[in-house]
Amino acid sequence: MIGATFKRTKDADQNCAFLCHVSTRTADHKHIVDLLRKYKTDLAVDVKAKKAAVVDRLRAAYDDLAATHPELKDTEFEDLVTAIGFFSPGITVKLVNGQTDEDVAVKSPYNLFVGGNKLGRGVTIRNLLVSYYGRHPKRPQADTVLQHARMYGYRRQDIGLLRLFLPPQLHTVFRAINKMERGLRDLIARKPDEEFRGVYVESGLSPTRKNILAPGSIGVYSGGSNYNPAQILRDETTTSSTEKISKKLEQVPNKGYAEMSIEDMQALIRLTMPDEKQSERVWNPIAVAESLAQFAKLSGHKTGCVWVDRDRELDAIRRETAGVLAGGEFANVPADKIALYMLRTKAKGQKNAAWWPQIRFPDGQYAFAFSV
Repeated sequence: MIGATFKRTKDADQNCAFLCHVSTRTADHKHIVDLLRKYKTDLAVDVKAKKAAVVDRLRAAYDDLAATHPELKDTEFEDLVTAIGFFSPGITVKLVNGQTDEDVAVKSPYNLFVGGNKLGRGVTIRNLLVSYYGRHPKRPQADTVLQHARMYGYRRQDIGLLRLFLPPQLHTVFRAINKMERGLRDLIARKPDEEFRGVYVESGLSPTRKNILAPGSIGVYSGGSNYNPAQILRDETTTSSTEKISKKLEQVPNKGYAEMSIEDMQALIRLTMPDEKQSERVWNPIAVAESLAQFAKLSGHKTGCVWVDRDRELDAIRRETAGVLAGGEFANVPADKIALYMLRTKAKGQKNAAWWPQIRFPDGQYAFAFSV
């Protein structure tokens, strides 16, 4: 009421909105509409009577908004209360769900909308200042929540007047989606040619609905998990890359590790040569390298650990999520760091020596989803 009235006093054509989007149940919608209609009646009477409890709540709202929208201080609080008393009888309460024909046109000074799925995708509410958002599906879809955010429109000039109220668990989801989107925007800026697309996803969140994706089109790297190629090439085409990797790792002791920059770790991964004929489409050098970059950006990590073992007796094909290390070797590198294990195979007969990589992402409830 304070924010909407402030905008109205600055521009007589400014009609503003409030949204309550907390349930998909029509019975809940009706109950909330009844509460808001009672609020409309009570507010008009209580403001006119200058009821202390109501004036105190309005004062608290004024102080809160003034902290983020300094221009509000240029308008006297008492003038806003007087204006609320004048305009409040014209409050519009609308129920917007599948059982009504109501739209989200903002026609009155104060417009209070209540609804469910109809207020989901593709709806923008003009001059929406305050939202009570409580929908919490068991498996939140990031793209759906981002669509819901369209309800706010694009009003950077009003950012200090906007307020969002939601449960703590949903706040956690919103923060995770924000982190995911920031990571994706950074990736697009670095890779505008779309050579690789991937998103960071925290536990309990899905990027999108599975039924809109082609089977096998998405790969995932999870926190605390290990990934490796199923097999590596060992013919003469690997000679150059093997020598380059060996040179980069010559200062790392055998069966020991060294801390390296994320960029150097990416370079090592890109030099490896997996055998594409044996691939299970889990290990992807580009996806692994870019996931490292996203993790580093979002977590603040600038380095990881590279563990080296030379002249390893490795020959058989491995599952790409099973690992190529022996039991207990994982513990050679701290679990809170990105770990890149580089194992150089022994030359044997027609097979040249080559580097077989394995990556382990630090422990945590997160994953990187990418297109394959």
